[in-house]
Amino acid sequence: MTDVRAKAGRRTTSARVAAAGAFLATAVVLLATAGRGEASGPTTTCSSPNPSGRLVCVTVEDLDGVSPSGVVGSGKQQVDVRAYQFYKVAIQNNGGSTLTKGVATLTLTDTITGNASPVVSSAVFVPSGSASFCSATSTSPNVVTCALDNLAAGASTGTFVVAYRTSDAPGVTSTRAEITTSFKEGLNQGANPATFTAFETTSLEPDPQLSVAWAPPGQEVRLGTSPGDVQFSTLKFKVPADKSAFFSSLAEGPGSICPEGVTCSTELVQTNLAGAAAGTFTAQNPFVLTLTISWDLLKKVDVVYHLKDNGVLEEIRTVCSASAPAVPDVLPCFKASRDTSLKLLVVEIQAWENGRWQG
Repeated sequence: MTDVRAKAGRRTTSARVAAAGAFLATAVVLLATAGRGEASGPTTTCSSPNPSGRLVCVTVEDLDGVSPSGVVGSGKQQVDVRAYQFYKVAIQNNGGSTLTKGVATLTLTDTITGNASPVVSSAVFVPSGSASFCSATSTSPNVVTCALDNLAAGASTGTFVVAYRTSDAPGVTSTRAEITTSFKEGLNQGANPATFTAFETTSLEPDPQLSVAWAPPGQEVRLGTSPGDVQFSTLKFKVPADKSAFFSSLAEGPGSICPEGVTCSTELVQTNLAGAAAGTFTAQNPFVLTLTISWDLLKKVDVVYHLKDNGVLEEIRTVCSASAPAVPDVLPCFKASRDTSLKLLVVEIQAWENGRWQG
């Protein structure tokens, strides 16, 4: 986990403001905690056939608390979130003979604040994070179809992943997956049905101080806290196509990590990229953490502090020559800019070595 905080104030009306001319003290802390979004754990539901019918079971796992996508605010006071979610699915034939020519169909709907009934989900299928035998077949309704191999009695498909960019509908609070499995034997329903529907609801993160995403290979992830306060943060990175997916999060809240003798506020920005595979972040593929701070709190930045996961505190004084990617700049580095019209300080931090979150 990465903890970043600005010297000279919190995001609340009870903020402690440092003396005039104070500089920004940013500290990065690598912790093992995973944040508040988490896999819901697999759930299994099975059909209830007639005595001579076919028994089909569907196991589903998703990531609850993942952020909705979309843009909030405008200009330099804008947060553009691009988050992802997954459905991990396994289908088992618990019957006495083979099921043939199977298809799994996922249909997504959204629950929207103020709407009496669910609507077609605006989530977008992501092939790069999904099983190769799955593809989008419709956007209205939102349908993905996965071709299944024949299933012998007692056999399972094994777990496969269907990935989506999360819904960007205003006011969305959850996304529901209707997962229907159908085999050739299901065409004759009678006493031997082989069609079954299971459901999985993914709750979406509602906290303006928190942003959560599953990060699939080949995709750019953008996390951000609410721009409606005196300080907000964004985190942007890309997962190489040859690296595995992982959980990521960005959060703000009270706390204090400061060198002795340095006066700092208790406002922290916490990022968690602990699940990233080695080599996900490099000098050519850094992550970018940006702090946008009101002049009421801070007007200047001179140093960034980084507390490594081994407890060693480093000072970062290298100024990036340009906005990301700043290769061949020596990383980590930071770049500060001022918006005089909006009275904002924008601090962009680039790093890659600190992306080795496994340690």
